[in-house]
Amino acid sequence: MRVFSSLTARLSILFGIVMIGTWLIACLLLVHALELHFSQQNDKDIHGKLQLTKNFLLMQNQTGYIDWLVLNRQIDDALAGHHDLFIIITDTNNKVLVYSRSSSKLNPPGLDVVAKYYQPPHISEQDDSLRSQVLNVTIGKSDSRQQVIIRVILNTQYHQFFIHEMKAWLSWFTGGLALASLFLGWIASRLGLKPLHDLARVSTSITADKLDQRLSLESTPRELHAPILSFNTMLDRLEQSFRRISEFSSDIAHELRTPVSNLMMQTQVALGKERSADDYREVLYSSLEEYERLARMISDMLFLAKSEHGLLSLQQDKLDLAQEVDDLLEFFEPLASDKHVRIMRQGNAQLWGDRLMIRRTFSNLLSNAIRHTPSNSKIYVHIGSSATEIEVSVSNPGSPIPASQLPRLFDRFYRGDSARQHQTEGTGLGLAITRSIIEAHGGSLFVTSDERLTVFTCRFPLDEAFS
Repeated sequence: MRVFSSLTARLSILFGIVMIGTWLIACLLLVHALELHFSQQNDKDIHGKLQLTKNFLLMQNQTGYIDWLVLNRQIDDALAGHHDLFIIITDTNNKVLVYSRSSSKLNPPGLDVVAKYYQPPHISEQDDSLRSQVLNVTIGKSDSRQQVIIRVILNTQYHQFFIHEMKAWLSWFTGGLALASLFLGWIASRLGLKPLHDLARVSTSITADKLDQRLSLESTPRELHAPILSFNTMLDRLEQSFRRISEFSSDIAHELRTPVSNLMMQTQVALGKERSADDYREVLYSSLEEYERLARMISDMLFLAKSEHGLLSLQQDKLDLAQEVDDLLEFFEPLASDKHVRIMRQGNAQLWGDRLMIRRTFSNLLSNAIRHTPSNSKIYVHIGSSATEIEVSVSNPGSPIPASQLPRLFDRFYRGDSARQHQTEGTGLGLAITRSIIEAHGGSLFVTSDERLTVFTCRFPLDEAFS
């Protein structure tokens, strides 16, 4: 049914069931307690009158003569104020010797009903409102003893009427309580689920240009703090992602505009007038450089896209990191010599990884270090391992990177110094690619910078390495 698909309806019904169940248990206990109380009180009244009648009978028996009329009056006086009590004394032949009853406001049984109690000492099945007790008493002297039977009968119709009225009232009250419980459960569910409705409202109002809304924890139950915090955290991530996408779109448009503008300008200049074959060849060579730059940028962007979607295919080999770094140092030696910079390598470790990608990682870090290291300085590459990981760090002196720029240093097309936008032929994706390669190998990349050194640290987990 559709009603059970609503969480509010489920909680309301569950609340109503719990309330009615608790109330019914309380009602059953109350009715049982009342019935037990009346039963004990009735037994006590019957037993008391039974003993009182026996005492009257024994007192007259001591005089040697029992006046049944006097005894009847004594019992009548004793029954004054005790409604619905009947006392019958008979001999063993069922001859009625005493018949006394109180002035009942209800319909007391007549002799025809009481007669049912002469032989069977239990309550009649036809009229279960009557309760009785029987006591045999021996009277007379030793030479003329006889037995008489004392029967005390109590009409419990008044108590049963009270119990019946109580049950009827409780039944009506239970019906009203059921409706009230469902209504109160609905209100409680609506109030309790209000944060979820707010969550849905905020979710429906979220768009790509409106990600600044958050849910408050001040008036929400503690049970909903975790999902609300998760929702707010998700919005933070979405806002950051959309901001980065927007910045990336702007950056890529800017990066592509420059080579495209250069190509258009060179082509327009070449077409402006007749030129020699050498001039056209020079224009084509210049255009080729811009095409190569565009090709590198597109290739790097495709590489990053694959890494973000886990599509990089790694060719795992056992790598000697010292040997890999030394090969790169030999390659970068001419560039470092031109800047009067020396590169020193320390330590060694072995790692499972993709040789070309690992070389590309260290190549990006070394070229970046050489580019920003002052002349007559040294760059250090330290390779080490611990019980849990392998660490490779590239450190170089130079101008410190502001702390505000460190978190964005690995973003695409991000350059902390705007003056360096086109200082080199790089695409601005080198550090982003470096981090994606290291993360594809299960590692992480960090950077620290102060007045002395700027250090890029690569960490690989030990399960990817040879100890």
